Amino acid sequence: MLKTGDPRCSESRRAHPPARLVVATLMGLAGASSCAHVDPAADFARTRQLIRSRTGAETAYDPDAPVLTHEEIDALLVDGLTLEEAVRLALLNNRGLQAEFMRIGVAKADLVQAGLLSNPTLAFSAQFPEGGGRSNVQASLAQNIADLWQIPLRRKVADAALNETILEAAHVASTLAQQTRIDYYRAKAAEGQHDVAEKNRELVSRSHAAVQSQREAGLANLLDENLAHGQVLTAELGVRQARLEAANAKRELARRLSLSRDVEAVRLVDALADSDEPAPTAEEAIEIARTHRLDVQAIEQATESLLAGIALEKRRILPDVSIGPFLERPDRRATPGRDVAADFVRSSLTSGALTVPGIQSRSERQRQRSREIDFLMGPALTLTLPIFDQNQAQIARARYEYLREFREYEALLIDIAQNVRLAVDAAITAQSTAAYYRDQLVPQALQSLEFAMASYAAGQTNLLTLLEAQRSALEAQRGRTKTLLEANVARSRLELELGTRLDGAARSSAESNHQSCPGLP
Repeated sequence: MLKTGDPRCSESRRAHPPARLVVATLMGLAGASSCAHVDPAADFARTRQLIRSRTGAETAYDPDAPVLTHEEIDALLVDGLTLEEAVRLALLNNRGLQAEFMRIGVAKADLVQAGLLSNPTLAFSAQFPEGGGRSNVQASLAQNIADLWQIPLRRKVADAALNETILEAAHVASTLAQQTRIDYYRAKAAEGQHDVAEKNRELVSRSHAAVQSQREAGLANLLDENLAHGQVLTAELGVRQARLEAANAKRELARRLSLSRDVEAVRLVDALADSDEPAPTAEEAIEIARTHRLDVQAIEQATESLLAGIALEKRRILPDVSIGPFLERPDRRATPGRDVAADFVRSSLTSGALTVPGIQSRSERQRQRSREIDFLMGPALTLTLPIFDQNQAQIARARYEYLREFREYEALLIDIAQNVRLAVDAAITAQSTAAYYRDQLVPQALQSLEFAMASYAAGQTNLLTLLEAQRSALEAQRGRTKTLLEANVARSRLELELGTRLDGAARSSAESNHQSCPGLP
């Protein structure tokens, strides 16, 4: 054993530094790991910026901000709900969109994890001699250095996956905004149909009252009065059915806004838009869609991630290459105890006289002890030999995953082209049909009703003509509301296919997502 003050103690410290090396290495790795922190705030901000550029809404869900309270929602609904307020509420309160933001946090955590070194492995063993003495002690510290050539590609894969998740979340928000508009239009149209039904009930009630007056005057018979009363009963059923449809339409809107309260009494402020603004041509719309569709950009990021994944799998042919220091203290058998009497007898017999046995000096004992090896140390290497498994299956799998994603990308572009053509045609047709009702059918039906009412009051026509005129006017008004709804829905569906609002579709490609969200390829 070495004692304090022995000159070999200092030599031993200089010659055997493994303990300090182990501590320093562990502290360095621990310090590097402590610097890793998952903070997706910047990624949330990028997502909200994309949402603003695609929906026109000024606000969107922020996981780091307080959620909307019941009082704030009540204050928003008390004076009625506008279209843009509905869109804003959906982007802030929809639970599905909030879940998409959590996926961004998961992808950010994966990116941070991809840049971390694997933890070192510390091995220690002690073997105790059967006959006593010093134990055999072995210790090693190993670090997998395969991370050094895998981390850059792992980060590239994870970064592309994060960008893909951001684009997908923004696409979900853009789709949510358009679906909210469609639900708002449908609820507003259902409200309009309910108003038309109430007006029709009022009209047929007046007609019934007029028939009753004429019958009392002898100008109408009981059949006329019964026909008029039948119209009143039918109109009452129409009002009840229209009320139910309006309430159900508002409930669907509330579902989109993630509201659990009863919204039947909530007033929808904005009327259905009656616009003659022309839609873009099919080819113009296809180009806009390819530039602005976030799902297209998301699948492009997915192909980038899979392409980097092929290179990563090739680097995983050597999955585990570990190096580190190794230390061993060999065992030593215990020095047997000395039998002085036996040594005295042996020395006396040998010399032929009484002789004191020889005694080994301390310096001799130390010199003998110094020839023994106290420690063995040196570098250790552990390598997984790629003899049977050269990762060829995973490389092939990654390659086919990439090819599959690329084919889906091509299929998406084809679907977009045809869906945009369908949407453009539907939008143009619905807009022209709504204009035809507005400019031709409704004015003509209302004019015919006025003439019929005047003629019936003057006794120049019969009740059946009046009832037919009322029916035609009611159908024209219903058709006007229906076609106006179809025009608004068709325009929203066209915007959904384009991936942006039509009022912002004229922006150049330089103002598209590549500038609005720096960092995305």
